[in-house]
Amino acid sequence: MNIKHVSFFALLGCIAFAGDGFAGRSSMYSSINMRNSDGGTININRSATSDDGYAGRRYNRGYEHRSTASRSGAYNDMGAARYYEEESEPEYVSKRTYNQGKTYRKSARRKYFIANPFYQPLQGQFGSVTTAEYMQGTYKFADIDRKLTEWSFKEDFSYGLTDNIALQLMGKYNSDKLTWTNSTGAKDEYKSSGLNLYGLGLQGRIVDNDKWISTLSGYYEHQKHGVDYYIADLKAGYKVASSTIYGVARGWIVDMEGDVYGDYIDNRSTNEWALIIYGDSSDTLFMGELGAGVWSVLAEDWTFNVEGMYGFYDWHNQLSIKGAFGWQPNDYFALNLYAKTSLYDTADDKHLDLVAESLPVDQTNWAAAWGTPWNPITGHGHALVDLSKYREWSVGVQVMFQF
Repeated sequence: MNIKHVSFFALLGCIAFAGDGFAGRSSMYSSINMRNSDGGTININRSATSDDGYAGRRYNRGYEHRSTASRSGAYNDMGAARYYEEESEPEYVSKRTYNQGKTYRKSARRKYFIANPFYQPLQGQFGSVTTAEYMQGTYKFADIDRKLTEWSFKEDFSYGLTDNIALQLMGKYNSDKLTWTNSTGAKDEYKSSGLNLYGLGLQGRIVDNDKWISTLSGYYEHQKHGVDYYIADLKAGYKVASSTIYGVARGWIVDMEGDVYGDYIDNRSTNEWALIIYGDSSDTLFMGELGAGVWSVLAEDWTFNVEGMYGFYDWHNQLSIKGAFGWQPNDYFALNLYAKTSLYDTADDKHLDLVAESLPVDQTNWAAAWGTPWNPITGHGHALVDLSKYREWSVGVQVMFQF
């Protein structure tokens, strides 16, 4: 029997208002006429504001003192998905009215948020998202506690071919440990590590205007042990004030080389192994996800994203939720912290086949737990097991750059 060990997890500008800094203040004016040496008249206006006692003198080449508006908490309609408009800090700005006649003022700019779920680099720009994640998945069968832990490091690199189309490359390294522990405390473990996944794809921006934004993506990914994924991803969002409300539809075709797939554990030194069969992979598998979320700009440098997802993963369905806080102090760097957990899973009460070659751990206890039929002489066995208390959760950090 050709066996594959595969685990699948559920794949979350301001309106610049400016005004005269001294508008509405009472002022006192006096005028003095003087003659210069060639007989011309020089007008001197003295003004003093009653608020702060500042005295400004305006000659023919005088100074007019005013202030610019401070940063605003408002956002323009473009900013709902990507931008935050910021003004300069309050400051006195001199406006020279004579021949050189120059105005000194910091202009507003737009911030492009990298943590935005619709992010993709513009033409000629690069984007990088490096993710470090810890994941844990657990369930029970018979008197066995099953636990899978994984540390992973993933790089998503993108390049803007045009303003609306980006090329994406990705690779993932992970270190897994699968543990089965029976009621006596005896354990069997299966460990694996290495470059587990790599792929490439294209992301296209379909719409991006004052109210709507949407993207369509297609990817190919290859996982070790001979698993190929063909993925399509559609996102569409509506911009409201400083937020974007969006929906996600994602589907993928899974092509495997093996006959069956599931939770696999072995002892290579004694050639003992056991497998809980999730499904038959001799045919192509179809999986999908449907979800909705909200992405918001909380302040100039801070964002928040919450996303709910319902996934159809061949042998089970799962409802999950993910939340993320983002910090982006400039246009080039962002940091994202996130957590995700399953809320409901149809894996509970599933009846799955378990097959084994020889018995792991303690033969007597495990044979009793699995039931019959079991042949303690040949060491071959088959049983039907019930799953319970299925749960998955993960936490991670993402370091993002665009350049």
